[in-house]
Amino acid sequence: MSVEQIQTLVDALATRLGRAVVVDDQELRLVAVSEDFGDADPARIWSLLHRRTRPEDVCFDRIKRSTGPGHIPENPDLELWQRLYVPIRCRGLLLGFVWITDRYGDLPDVQIADATRTAETLGSLMYGRWLAAGHEHGVRRQLVEQLLSQDAAMRRAAREEVLDRGLFDVDGPVAVLLAGRGGGAEGEDAGPAFAAAVERFCRGWPGASVLAACRPRRATVILALRPADPDAELDRAAHALLAELSAEPALAGCRRVGAGGPVPALAGLPTAKRQADIALAAAGTGTVALWSGLGAHALLAQLAPPVWDDTLIPQGVLTLFADPSAAVLVPTLETYLDCAGDVQRTARELCVHRTTLYYRLGRAEQISGLSLRDGRDRLLLHLVLGLRRLHGATLPGSLPRRTALPTYVESEALNVRRRAG
Repeated sequence: MSVEQIQTLVDALATRLGRAVVVDDQELRLVAVSEDFGDADPARIWSLLHRRTRPEDVCFDRIKRSTGPGHIPENPDLELWQRLYVPIRCRGLLLGFVWITDRYGDLPDVQIADATRTAETLGSLMYGRWLAAGHEHGVRRQLVEQLLSQDAAMRRAAREEVLDRGLFDVDGPVAVLLAGRGGGAEGEDAGPAFAAAVERFCRGWPGASVLAACRPRRATVILALRPADPDAELDRAAHALLAELSAEPALAGCRRVGAGGPVPALAGLPTAKRQADIALAAAGTGTVALWSGLGAHALLAQLAPPVWDDTLIPQGVLTLFADPSAAVLVPTLETYLDCAGDVQRTARELCVHRTTLYYRLGRAEQISGLSLRDGRDRLLLHLVLGLRRLHGATLPGSLPRRTALPTYVESEALNVRRRAG
């Protein structure tokens, strides 16, 4: 398929209609746009700047099943004028849409028919584009799997093909990014949004330096990094990928990124992949976790059992977890241990007075029967809390970590305790 052929068809239709024409693919990514005729609304301008159309702007769930032209009604809340849409299909397959602003509903039938005929011609051209893209994605996905294989011969063959095809410029520092999405309320409907976000990241990353394989709930991205500062570049890339995922409303509350590496060359990718697996497991929702920043959690993740079982931990810690005040005491204890027992720093992190902090720590010791002055008890608590965090285990009624409750009640409880003593 020639991009010039599609652009020529779009420009010719726009000239005949005297209106701007936009063509998107089946995932609402911009393919071609004509010159402006002064009929672009704010929603259209946004889509041109971002090179994609927002699904909520065009009732995508409804129109993706349509077989003929129709109208998207005006929506002042979205700053969207009424527009005509014509689905682009070939052999029954949806390949995209033609969009034409029809603010006042005065587009005559003869021009709608003209747009429909153009969409049929575009369908034949875009079908070839779809076949080529599917083949290329399949090849890239296979190369990613081979580069990460435990089979050394397979990795060598994939390395040679990657370099021969110019997918990577040189065999230098590389890293692995893993993007994951949870089930969430969106279910499988978030799959296209997930894939689109990953592809936008890949298109936006410079030159021959990225190779990706995207599954419905997990994407693997191999990055070639500049030797000058690979760690900083990996950090930027991981956050850029998260930003693309965060831009998709369908992925709200169910996206995270883990990064492994850098490693010196393509041969080290299996190690980087394992590191990225552990980092992804440690990442919270809507966050990035870098292997290089995991510290002790990098080791804990390798020791963690496949399924968390509270009944298999020491009784004192289990008693603490079961206590009604655990939602406050456990995050306090975790922060205190992460701060190496520094009371001032812990109080600052939690935004509480030191009196409140001492009260909480004393209650945790009293309930668990463990002593924070005993190195073995400290190690036990820190290990259990770290493993629990990696598993994403939660407490009944738990609060976000480092969130302080109003301290008046706690201070009063401490005063009562002092008076009683």
